[in-house]
Amino acid sequence: MEPSPPPPPPQISHLLSQLGQFPVTPKPDPDGPITPIPAAAAPPPPPLMLALTPELCDALRQELAPSPDDDAYFASCLRQSQLYLDAVAARLRLPSSSSSAAPPPPLPPRQGGQEQPGAAGSSSSPASSTKKRARPAAEMVRVANLGPADHLHYRALVRRARLTFEALRGFYQREEPSAGARNRADLRASSFMLSAGRWLHREVRIVGHIPGVLVGDAFYYRAELCVVGLHLAPQAGIGYIPGSLTNEGHPVATSIVSSGGYLDDEDTGDVLVYTGSGGRQRNRLDHHADQTLERGNLALHNSYLYAVEVRVIRGHICGLTPNATGRKIYVYDGLYRVVSSTFGPGKSGHDVCKFKLVRLPGQDELGSKSWHTAKQLKDAMDARIRPPRYISLDLSKGAEHLRVPVCNKLDDDRSPLLFEYTVRPKFHVPPATGTGKRQRGCHCATGCGSKCRCQRKNAGGPVYGEDGTLVLGRPVVYECGASCGCPLTCVNRVTQRGMKHRLEVFRSHETGWGVRALDLIPPGAFVCEFSGDVVLMDDDSGKGLTEGRSIIDPKRFPKRWKEWGDASVDPRYNRGPQSAEFAGPGYLLDVSHKRNVACYISHSCTPNVFLQFVVHGNEDEQCPHLMVFAMETIPPMRELSIDYGIDG
Repeated sequence: MEPSPPPPPPQISHLLSQLGQFPVTPKPDPDGPITPIPAAAAPPPPPLMLALTPELCDALRQELAPSPDDDAYFASCLRQSQLYLDAVAARLRLPSSSSSAAPPPPLPPRQGGQEQPGAAGSSSSPASSTKKRARPAAEMVRVANLGPADHLHYRALVRRARLTFEALRGFYQREEPSAGARNRADLRASSFMLSAGRWLHREVRIVGHIPGVLVGDAFYYRAELCVVGLHLAPQAGIGYIPGSLTNEGHPVATSIVSSGGYLDDEDTGDVLVYTGSGGRQRNRLDHHADQTLERGNLALHNSYLYAVEVRVIRGHICGLTPNATGRKIYVYDGLYRVVSSTFGPGKSGHDVCKFKLVRLPGQDELGSKSWHTAKQLKDAMDARIRPPRYISLDLSKGAEHLRVPVCNKLDDDRSPLLFEYTVRPKFHVPPATGTGKRQRGCHCATGCGSKCRCQRKNAGGPVYGEDGTLVLGRPVVYECGASCGCPLTCVNRVTQRGMKHRLEVFRSHETGWGVRALDLIPPGAFVCEFSGDVVLMDDDSGKGLTEGRSIIDPKRFPKRWKEWGDASVDPRYNRGPQSAEFAGPGYLLDVSHKRNVACYISHSCTPNVFLQFVVHGNEDEQCPHLMVFAMETIPPMRELSIDYGIDG
C-alpha cells in the first residue's frame, strides 16, 4: 500500500494556516430535493507577519528543490512542500481570491423555453431563440433525498436527452461531409443541444451523483456524457468547477474519465491511482515533460483537501461500437473519494501528479464488474458448464441462434421450463378475397436499395443503418420477405435474422421473472420478437379463447416508436410521414402455453426497449410482428423493461 504523504514542513504549514481553509460554499438553494453543500466554518486568520505573494511562494519553491544526493524520504518531503506552495501560489493568482473581489454576475434570464420540473432540470429553449449560449449558474449543489417519483422523473429526463442526442447524431452521420472535413456527428449533436438549451443541469453544478444516471450506465460518446451532465469536459480527463463559479474562487473537481492512458495509472476496481493531466504527447503513454499543479490537476488536489467526492467514468475497449472516433465505451462506476495527492517522479522519470481514489461504500455494483461477470457467464455457457443456481443453459432448446439461460438464485421456482418455447408466431394467411391487405414482394437479386419496392413503402428514408440499427420509428416497418428475390443478408431483413445479442431469463425480487442482457446492446438494435399463439380478433371464438388465459394485446403498447430517431429539435430536420395509413394489429397473443424470451420482459414507464410493428414481404398488415428494439445503450447484466401500457 502506498504510504500517506508526509505533512508539510513547519514553515509551510504555518503559511497555510494563515491562509485559512477555503471551503466550497455555494449560494443557498431553494427548498427541494437538491440541497447545497454545507461549508465548513473557517477560523479567522491570524495577522500576517509577512505579505504572502505568488512571487514569495515561487522563491520558496526554488529553495526547496530536492537535490539528487538527498535521501529519498527527505526528497519526498521537499516535493510535497513544493506541491503545497504551488497550490498557495495558484490561489493567490486568482482574481477572486481577494476579499474585495466583486461577486459573479447573476444568470441572464432564459430565452423563451419552458422550465423543466425540478431544480436540476434542463432548459428547452429552441436554438432559433438565441445564438448566445447561456452561462451556467455559480451554484454547486448535491442531490439528496429523492423519492421514487423523483427518480422516475429524472430518469425520464436523462432518457429524453439521450434519445435526442442519438437522433441528432444519426441524422448528422448520414449527411455527406464537406470535402476534406471530418464528420464528427457526436460533437455536432452535442453542440447543437447545448445551443438549444438541451444539456441537462446547466443551471447548477452538481457534486456527487447525477439524478437519473445509474451506476453502470454505458455511453458510446464522451459528448453524450456532457449532454446528461455526468462529465462536462468533452476532451479533458478531469471535469471540474472553475474557481470563477465558486464563492472562494478555487476550482474543485467533480468527475474524471479513466481510460488507462497514462503510464502511472493503476486500477483494481474499488481503488484507482489516477495520473493528472499534461506532460504527455497525444496517443503516448510516457511523459516527455513535468506536469504542473494547475487547471484540472489543481482542482482534483482541492477535492482531496476538502474531501469532495468525484464521479468516476471508465473507458473500456469494445469491439462492438458504432463510435467512429475510437473503440471505447464509457461506463459510469459511481462515486470515489480522493484519499491522497502526491507529486514526484513517475515511471518515465518526469514529475507527475498522482491521485489515489477509493470507491465509496453503499453503492450499486461496480459497472465494470458487471461486464466481467457477464463475460464469465458466457464463457461458461460456451463450454457447456452450468453456473451455480442456473436451472437451464438454454430455455429455447436450440430453437434460437443464441442460448437463453435461466437463472434462479431466490427460490425453487422453475415455471419457465413448463412452457413450450416458440421462436416466432404462426399467422393465419387469409384468402385473396379477405379483408387483410396483402403486400407484393420485391425482385431485387443481390440487395435492396432506394429503388426496392419494399423499401419505397417505408416513407421517410432508410429503415436501418449500415450497422443494422433502426434509423427511425414508424407505425409499421416493411421488410423484404419470403416472396422477395433478395437474400437473407439484405439490409432490409434485420429482424428475420434472429437475435444477435445474448439474453437470459432470471428470477427477481422486484419483477418475479425478468430478462437481462449478457451482451452490450447498442441503441436502436433489434433485441427479440414477442411470440405465442395467435388469436385473431375477427374470429367468433376469439373472445372465448382469451378468458382465463395469459394474453398480450399489441394495441395496448404505447407508441414509443415515435420517440426513436426523432431529431425534429433541429429545424432542418422534417420528420414527415413515415408510412402509409396503418390500422394496427387485429390479433392477440396467447402466451398461456407457448411463449419465448420476450414474454418475460418486465414493465416500466421509463423503459429501455420499445415495440415496433414489422411486416415481412407479402404478409397481412393485420398481423404484423411484435419486434423489440433497444431505446438506449443497454450494458451487460442490465434488466430489460418495456412499456406495456398498463397502470403501475
